[in-house]
Amino acid sequence: MATKKHRAPKGEATTNTRGRTRAGGGRAGREVKRTDNVDMVLRAQEVAQLAASTQPPTRQELAKKYGITPRAVNNLINYMKLIRIDVTTTRRSSDNKLAYTVRVADFLRLDMSVSEAVASVHLQQAVLGTPLVGDDRAAADSVHRIAASLRDQVRAKLDALEGRFAVRLLRAAKTPQNDAFRVVLEGILENRVLDIDYESPYKAPGAAGGAKAASGTGAAMDPDAAAGIGKARKIETISIEPYGIFFARRSWYVVANKRPGAGMRLYKLARFKRVLLSDTRFTMPRGWSIDSYLKNAWEVIVNPSAKPARVVIEFDAKVAGNMVETVWHPSQEIERLPGGAIRFTATIAGFDELQPWILGYGSHARVVAPKELRERIHAEVRAMHQAAAREAGE
Repeated sequence: MATKKHRAPKGEATTNTRGRTRAGGGRAGREVKRTDNVDMVLRAQEVAQLAASTQPPTRQELAKKYGITPRAVNNLINYMKLIRIDVTTTRRSSDNKLAYTVRVADFLRLDMSVSEAVASVHLQQAVLGTPLVGDDRAAADSVHRIAASLRDQVRAKLDALEGRFAVRLLRAAKTPQNDAFRVVLEGILENRVLDIDYESPYKAPGAAGGAKAASGTGAAMDPDAAAGIGKARKIETISIEPYGIFFARRSWYVVANKRPGAGMRLYKLARFKRVLLSDTRFTMPRGWSIDSYLKNAWEVIVNPSAKPARVVIEFDAKVAGNMVETVWHPSQEIERLPGGAIRFTATIAGFDELQPWILGYGSHARVVAPKELRERIHAEVRAMHQAAAREAGE
């Protein structure tokens, strides 16, 4: 009499005569296979990105990264070739080790126009090594991958622009510490407190010249000016809640709440001597944004004790044409006057940054309001005149 075979219900595992367990038929079995494939594809994509970077990985490095054997790395590379990712091996220029490389064009082809390629490649290349790039290594890798994925015709036109395309940026004398940009971004994205060693360029209050410089009428003060100016720099170890980061005046600035309860501060990233991501989390204020924080600042300095004031400046026809081509402040309004002059109006809190901007236009700018700003400009002009008179009499 034939024995009736027992079949496992769909989704259950069965054991064959050799004791090996296999997934049952139906949806559950398909889900197991699908999950394995997804994981393999995701890992293949990650390896392809590493292999397309300026520092491609070796077999030993991949084995260590994923906690697998070198043989498993070989299986992964074979799988990548199976799905038509062209993986090859070459000697790494940095140490001559044999590493895996990928032509990104075979993995991710970008059908860009020349203008799009210039925006994506040349603009990034032009700012590498400048303060605008917070993480040079990451930027260089992204440029490398994008450039390699372009069509040959577009890449040839980009090559033809060599030496004929530039972005002229002033370079900061001090660049951020390695990984500082990345760690700060992690803190912002995960709402985690940062422990930092911060280098202040100013001396302690009460030292000679400190009070005068802190309230001065000359060049715009840096965000930490309250500490005074001129002494040897000191390092302060503090904890901050990083709310956001922005680029202005040749530097990256971190907007943060200083702990414990010291209020909002602006920190220049280049002055971070050390930065660590703590396990402590904080809660962001609802609706906070960098734009709202800087709403009444002329550029980067937020003075919480200064009330927003309506600033009115008239510029003569000689500079008016250039003035109207730029949005200097989100609140600005420009009124055209007879003879080609213009009247510039904006709402600003604090004049430390605005004053040197006005003085830069010399006799072509006239402050109409407020009175306090007009008097500050006049006082500085008189001081400059007296200095020039002294030099002439020497």
